[in-house]
Amino acid sequence: MKQTKYSLILLGCSVVWGSAFVAQSAAMDLGMLPYAFTAVRMLVGSVCLMPFIYLRRQTALPATRAGRKRLVKSGALIGVTVAVASCFQQVGLQYTTAGKGAFLTALYILLVPIVGAAFFHRKTGLFTWLCLIIGAAGLWFLSITESFTLEKGDALMILCALVFSFQILLVDKFAPDFDPLTLCCLEFLTAGLLSLLPMAVFEGFGFQNIGPALFCILYCGIFSCGIAYWLQIVGQRHLPPALASLIMSFESVFGALFGALLLHERMTPRELLGCGLIFAALVLSQVIPQQRKE
Repeated sequence: MKQTKYSLILLGCSVVWGSAFVAQSAAMDLGMLPYAFTAVRMLVGSVCLMPFIYLRRQTALPATRAGRKRLVKSGALIGVTVAVASCFQQVGLQYTTAGKGAFLTALYILLVPIVGAAFFHRKTGLFTWLCLIIGAAGLWFLSITESFTLEKGDALMILCALVFSFQILLVDKFAPDFDPLTLCCLEFLTAGLLSLLPMAVFEGFGFQNIGPALFCILYCGIFSCGIAYWLQIVGQRHLPPALASLIMSFESVFGALFGALLLHERMTPRELLGCGLIFAALVLSQVIPQQRKE
């Protein structure tokens, strides 16, 4: 019963994240600039968590000065990866659809074992490499055109997935030591402030068309950032990693579904085949190792 409860929490996160791709894409259509949107979205996500941290401040912060200093460093480090990945994602959505963007972003599940082996000294099994080959084949059909070129938006989404794999591993490392709400707040505060830098360089300090895109900003800031990421940490604490990753991978399916329903996006048969192969690789990479472990 307890496992079902937290599985439903993570499934809810997947629904919110999938629908957020539609809101992000719609904001660009309404004239919102990508770095400005990312900065405001992240800051909104951070601010909406602050009242809850204040109400439970006695347990939300470490008791010692050294602990609080380590909390700030950990949140800031995770925030750097969120800022970079989110900027890649938001710029990429200018050149690709919400559905494709969702599937390409979900590649982080396949990239986590590679990054973990290369930078965090974690072993990567043979079956994982097989799933990566299946995922790479799906990526070929989804993103590589018949003239053997990789579209700009798809390339940015792949970079986004790569950076998000670092974020997942850092959360896995630091989350057990700190209050999840506080860690999320620092993560998004750092990401929002850092996103102001490319905004200043490439877009100026103007927040053009923030009014028409206000609903998209609030939805992504409050629900996708503030609430969903916090619930992700809560859910992952009570579920096996393989099951949690599998549930979160449905973000890609919901992204494509909401893109078709709300934005009337359509994929070619070649792109649908690519999505199918990627999703099969995502599921196999989580289900088979867990069954063998059990």
